[in-house]
Amino acid sequence: MRLGRDAYSDFDILTADLPMVGFGKHSLNRVFPVAFLTVSVLFPAMVMAATLGFYAGTFDPPTQAEMGMVRCALGDTSFHKQCAQIGNPLSRVVVVVNQAGDEDPLASTRERVLMVKKALQQYGDRVELVAGDSEEKTRSLLGDANVEQLIRVIDADSYRAVQSSPVTQDPRLLWVIVSLKQQSGSSAAIDPKTLPPNVKLLSGIEALKGDSSTAVQKAIQAGGTMEGLFDPAVKEIIERLGLYQPVSEDLAALQKALVEESWKDFLKDLKSACPSILNQKECADLASASDGVSIVTDERLNRTDRKDSSAAVLIYKRAQSADRWAEKFTNTALKPLQGSASYAQFKPVAEDMSSKVYQGYPDAKLFHLRKVFVQNQRSSKEPLKVSQKSAACSPPRGPYHMNIAEYTSDRFPMAFAAFLKEQFRKRSIAPTELYVHNQSVEEAYEFHRRDRFTTFYFLQTRRGQLHRNIYLAVRSKPHAYRVVFSNVRGRDQEVDVFCQIYHSGTFSSFHWVQSKPGLLLFVFNPSGTSLKLNDKDWLLFGFKGKWTRILQEQGWQLQPLVKQGLDIGLFTHPTIKQRLVVARNVYGDDTNIILDTFYKKGIRQVIYLGTSGVVTNYQIGDVTIPNQVIDSNNSVPFRRNLAHAYSTELANRVTVHDETKHGRVQTVYQETEALLLEWKSKSVAAMDVEGIYLARFATSHSDLKMKALFVISDQTLGDSTIDEDEARLDVIDDSVYKLVSFLLPKVLAAE
Repeated sequence: MRLGRDAYSDFDILTADLPMVGFGKHSLNRVFPVAFLTVSVLFPAMVMAATLGFYAGTFDPPTQAEMGMVRCALGDTSFHKQCAQIGNPLSRVVVVVNQAGDEDPLASTRERVLMVKKALQQYGDRVELVAGDSEEKTRSLLGDANVEQLIRVIDADSYRAVQSSPVTQDPRLLWVIVSLKQQSGSSAAIDPKTLPPNVKLLSGIEALKGDSSTAVQKAIQAGGTMEGLFDPAVKEIIERLGLYQPVSEDLAALQKALVEESWKDFLKDLKSACPSILNQKECADLASASDGVSIVTDERLNRTDRKDSSAAVLIYKRAQSADRWAEKFTNTALKPLQGSASYAQFKPVAEDMSSKVYQGYPDAKLFHLRKVFVQNQRSSKEPLKVSQKSAACSPPRGPYHMNIAEYTSDRFPMAFAAFLKEQFRKRSIAPTELYVHNQSVEEAYEFHRRDRFTTFYFLQTRRGQLHRNIYLAVRSKPHAYRVVFSNVRGRDQEVDVFCQIYHSGTFSSFHWVQSKPGLLLFVFNPSGTSLKLNDKDWLLFGFKGKWTRILQEQGWQLQPLVKQGLDIGLFTHPTIKQRLVVARNVYGDDTNIILDTFYKKGIRQVIYLGTSGVVTNYQIGDVTIPNQVIDSNNSVPFRRNLAHAYSTELANRVTVHDETKHGRVQTVYQETEALLLEWKSKSVAAMDVEGIYLARFATSHSDLKMKALFVISDQTLGDSTIDEDEARLDVIDDSVYKLVSFLLPKVLAAE
């Protein structure tokens, strides 16, 4: 994996949608709050083949009260015995998660959909979950000739807001109004005598344990407990993603500075990518509109100001999630294109630059602090070796052809570095208070908890998150900070992380905390442990997301092989004997672990897809098939790279450079101009981190059939260097798709 690709490794994972039915992308007219549920009068039992239930909400977050309404519509009598009379006639219940509008929710659309999906997963295909506009979805369902009746469950306040809508007059639409429990400041109760015939009022049941989304947000942000506020499945999502947890007052300025730095870098990436997708005028209009946007705090704008200034400002809220900011970035930057074909063309590119979905969870690619919920663990029985290490980077400082400062800031934000330097002056943290662990965050947390650093904030960075995580640890009394790196593993990864620290200009030294055996690359689940393979099976190594998507489209079934660590899965097909193991890419010497593990399980056929930086004048998206890898000390032949046999046929799909010589680097920080020019004089075509391990393994295992191909991701001496890699993701993705589409039939034909 080329270091510049560490932001995604398997690029197509970034664009993977959450698994849901009917996920739509529609504009939002209005979002309405939902609150406590009470019940009394029911509709008579109705037996209709296509009678649907309907519920809509912001779900920011989904409360027990809201989920109780949906479950009642599904006939769940655990809420109340009369719910069966509502739910039994319904073939399914449509639940709409309203997309962000004037309400500016704290969680992104994907995060809110995921929470609702988890809360309702026990009902299977009886729930159709969509994201969009509730009134638009209502009109769509009523326009479907197969829908005979629609029963919409709604709270009283929301009904008041929509009762004048033309859609409410449709005779096939029945309304079940859930009367809110009267509290101080609440609106007056609805008089059932004033309701039209197609509206029934439910009242009289004790309120669920829960409250409105707004009240729950306030309770959490005030430091209250989450117990009883959500379903356990919703609580798990909130804790895992750190939702609704604003940073403390002392970190508010840092959080805002991180958001502002992200916005500037996001716009830079968009401007770089725009000319390859849109015309010159559209790119100019986008740049002009985006440059005029400012980020302002929520307190500075009232509701009227927000509507008038929506095109010129991004409203900053401390408790908004990183994925919500990614959503806001995309919507704001592309506003001049809305409604055009160019918008539909450019939006996926912008979304890829700001966020991704990893292992089913939204994961923004923006600078952001997120409070983490770390479970206390028993102290590890393994001895820890703690040593003081100088913050040094062995390669010379340069000069570099690329912008090494920008490359570093993508992985160690400038706003974070500035914050640390300020705290050095205030003596809230010492220039040696950095701890680098080859352990998980849970183990690292236990180490620092002994010194009363009990609050951890995860620092999301724009790049380089795969082989190290950064945390800011906080002690309340006396107030102090520590910076903690976790999940650092592998010799090549260590070198890169140490260089990130050195080039950030912050810490002069750090504590190197090592445990044995240290963090494992992955841990097999029972299926992985018992798995036995043979020489007809394949290991498909790298770009797992792309392989996964195409295999599943062709009817292959995925079985996960690991319970933690690197994502690896086994694919089987009902009509094909071959089994395919698909693994995500790794960094550097971790390549040996993957190859050795599955060789011992019986694999004798491997396809590796990686990325590399080009030294010559090749173009982004070109494919190299190396036959030799060199480093500063020696040369390793890669003659047993069997992908050479594909070069002629593959050339019909992509630009192929066969029989090339690759250089080996541990980290991009080694890529000084002097090294690059020296390698260019020796006819080195490209460089990567993993190629030398692939070549050595193939040479030492004569019965292994390996095919290794690399997609050019950046031009080390050209115009598109690695610090600008986000602007070329679409080009790289296109080449990888063509490679996988070409290689898969070859794999299956080899049976």
